[in-house]
Amino acid sequence: MNSKPQSVCLGEGNTPFIRSRSIGPSVGLANLYFKLELTNPTGSYKDRFAAAAISRLLNDNTRLCLGTSSGNTGAALAAFSAAAGLPCILVIVDTAPAEKLRQMAAYGAKLIKVKGFGMDAEVTRKVASDLGHLAEKLNTSVQISAYCHSPTGMTGVESISLELADSGIVTDHVFSPSGGGGLTLAVARGFQKANEIKPAVHCVQPEGNNTIAGPLRRGGNHAESCQCTTTISGLQVATVLDGNETIAACRKSGGTGHLVTDEEVYQCQSRLAREEGLFSEPAGAVALAGAISAVKRGEIDPQSTVTCLVTGSGFKDEQSVSRMVGEDYQCPQVESLADFEKIVGDSTLP
Repeated sequence: MNSKPQSVCLGEGNTPFIRSRSIGPSVGLANLYFKLELTNPTGSYKDRFAAAAISRLLNDNTRLCLGTSSGNTGAALAAFSAAAGLPCILVIVDTAPAEKLRQMAAYGAKLIKVKGFGMDAEVTRKVASDLGHLAEKLNTSVQISAYCHSPTGMTGVESISLELADSGIVTDHVFSPSGGGGLTLAVARGFQKANEIKPAVHCVQPEGNNTIAGPLRRGGNHAESCQCTTTISGLQVATVLDGNETIAACRKSGGTGHLVTDEEVYQCQSRLAREEGLFSEPAGAVALAGAISAVKRGEIDPQSTVTCLVTGSGFKDEQSVSRMVGEDYQCPQVESLADFEKIVGDSTLP
């Protein structure tokens, strides 16, 4: 008699899908929506990946989670490993924010940071190769949020598209941030499995990690490794990973590639907070930067329905929040509210 399949769940998925109140109308998009993946249990869409990946490890009777991360994947794997009672060892990208490292450690994961990993293509390839050999010795598999490494985990990410398809709102364009391409590819594949909804899926990358978006826009069929220079945490993936498949899937859907500057991303992060009340990390604002760029170039119909994936919480990256409010921000302290108007400024009051 077969034993019942094991699974681990922390309440991931079924994230809010909301309409833009301010940014959409201001940039000329009549129907701009946000899929709020930042509301997942550990603060990013990677919980969908970890739920499927860790459940697979349990059913394979694997007693160790070994993975790599620039931050969000690690936090998700660490949390779901803790829930499943599995030890978790994570090899970390060189530039991962301290907040994400602390989150992983809080769940009990053991962390190892490798110099140049995630930024230098050759170093990144070697780390992946070495981890593969280590995984064989430890009788486990390497959990990396890419189809080429963990296809089972990535099927969990496809649920984003199924939720959008069941939302009752017909989306014409979906803008997705891309590092190695896994998220964008999962979204495209998810919609292919949906009954009727088949929007154009667009790949948005920072200029400093142009492995997929540039070749896709130029009409190429192959992603290209790069020397990564972007400061956008989570999207610092210098190697190809799922890039070739992402190019093919986006093109088939009618989507294309969009490159944005780091400064445009930080501006969109600030706008999400101050105009929409959405507290996103920089990577979660990349899709919006791409959508704004596309409408400015006249590449999408202003009346079409556009969905941007907001992939991670602002609590993940304190340094980027400091950019918004100022490095030396201090809350003013007074003895009383006698000078209330002077403190807050006349422009703040109705």
